[in-house]
Amino acid sequence: MKYFFFLSLLIACLFVSGCAIGPLVGHEPARTVGKSNNEFVGGIGNAGYIFKWNYGLSEDLDIGLQAESYSVGVRGKYAFINNATGGLSLAAALGRGVSIGGNHSYVDFIGSYLVNQWEPFVTTRLVHVKSDPTRFKSKGLKIDFTIDKNEYDYGQFILGTRYWLNTHWTLSFEVSSLFKASSGVTIGDKTLAGATFGYRF
Repeated sequence: MKYFFFLSLLIACLFVSGCAIGPLVGHEPARTVGKSNNEFVGGIGNAGYIFKWNYGLSEDLDIGLQAESYSVGVRGKYAFINNATGGLSLAAALGRGVSIGGNHSYVDFIGSYLVNQWEPFVTTRLVHVKSDPTRFKSKGLKIDFTIDKNEYDYGQFILGTRYWLNTHWTLSFEVSSLFKASSGVTIGDKTLAGATFGYRF
């Protein structure tokens, strides 16, 4: 019941923000959480707040929820190389979600490398958004982002790392930049950065 309340609150925040945009935050390595395991991640940055929940359907496949200041949606991630105890992991993720006046779908290509307590990761993200330009408001958005078409595409490069405090708790830091991937959108030069806490069990 508390998860339903939290999700309802996040969706209400979307209607206050008034932006139709896809996800702007990653904070996730290529490794999966493990079969039947859960992971909760929450944090903040200059792209706003983020909340993520991942659940391991199998050793190599996760499903979950990603909620940010400007969007909320579901996602799935499959790890093609999944080194649970150390080394290189590679994965792809698909997501779909909504925000006020629009919806989005995206694909992530993720690589990470676990060494001791550090787990650096890099992500390339491609996002397709359907939106109503007349309802789009960039006032609350911390980046120069304008649209003039009902559909547009943008991409994002994300570089970050996790630091494992122990087997359950993590810290994550990342920086990223957006790039235009189609006509109909203008993106200013802005670096996004943020940090999260995570708990896996």
